[in-house]
Amino acid sequence: MPELQARWATDYERERWDELVAANPAAGDFRLSESLAVAKQTLGVRPRHLVFERGDEIASVALVLERRIPLTGRQWYIPRGPAVTTVADFAAHLDALRRFLRQARPGVFHVLMDPPVQATEGVDAEIAASASLTAPDIARRPGVHANNRTVIVPIDKDDDALLMAFNKKTRNMVRRAMKDSVEIKQFPATDETFSNLHRLMAMAGGGKDDLELRPREYVEALWRENVERGDGFFLGAEVNAQPAVMAFVSRCGTSGYYEHGGSDRELQSPGMANLLQYEAMRLLRDEGCTTYDMLGVAPSWAKSNDDHPAYAFGQFKLGFGPRVEYIGGWDLQVRQPQARLWLKIGERGYNKLYQLSSGDVSIY
Repeated sequence: MPELQARWATDYERERWDELVAANPAAGDFRLSESLAVAKQTLGVRPRHLVFERGDEIASVALVLERRIPLTGRQWYIPRGPAVTTVADFAAHLDALRRFLRQARPGVFHVLMDPPVQATEGVDAEIAASASLTAPDIARRPGVHANNRTVIVPIDKDDDALLMAFNKKTRNMVRRAMKDSVEIKQFPATDETFSNLHRLMAMAGGGKDDLELRPREYVEALWRENVERGDGFFLGAEVNAQPAVMAFVSRCGTSGYYEHGGSDRELQSPGMANLLQYEAMRLLRDEGCTTYDMLGVAPSWAKSNDDHPAYAFGQFKLGFGPRVEYIGGWDLQVRQPQARLWLKIGERGYNKLYQLSSGDVSIY
């Protein structure tokens, strides 16, 4: 079998990028999509596109988010990548990336990766037995974002089977909203819709201060790009002509995502948010999706919002399906003196300055 190699994507491959992302071993993922690549540029990030191949056959593709760090070099973040599902494939992709960085010399000193390999039983032993993943230049860290733990709902089933897969409380809430004649409708991608969803996002969970919302310019760019490509839409329910609960959902290949959402506790009625999620799943299923990722729950040890800010949101999401956890982030030290200094103090200091200047929650 030919050795796995990494290279820059060609212009033709970039033109059909989302099609290649959808064919990844880990399936499609909006965090690798061209929509996200365009939106990230509003945050000062340069998107780059990598292809991993064996011989003439593409094994996977990866989106790289590049930042230039003063006096240090280029820092890379590969979200949800390499886009593989096994430890062995992650190790092979890591070795290919090492070779590429030595040969292409793009001036990179550090790479942060976030592979979608699930942390199932036996995975830690596989990692410990891998020479590639235990080499001196690589180290494991906690998940980069809250969606390192999530709920993924299989939605490739009929309406009744989909509803019956939820837990009893969630099923009852969906039925309650149906009985109360709650209407879930789609909203156009207008400034008014954007403002309404921003307002409801800020009110989620009672409007707490630790919601860590990304800048409006970035979020709205992501919404626009998804909608213009036919990959996203807004859903919600109104009370007295005012949105009480809303969500933005998207798809990439056969994967659906609950990207953003919020609600007004004073307006929403029982089961309204549950019915919205059920309708989102049905609509995405009808567009060809087989899974629905609800993007972020608290760790299993958390028992309240005091333990973890995503606890309450997570309890709502866990009513639709089980928790899924991944193996976390990985730091590749390409130029070790600079990378070690970055990981010791540079990343934290740069991130703090970035937060103060941009209003964003993280450089990643």
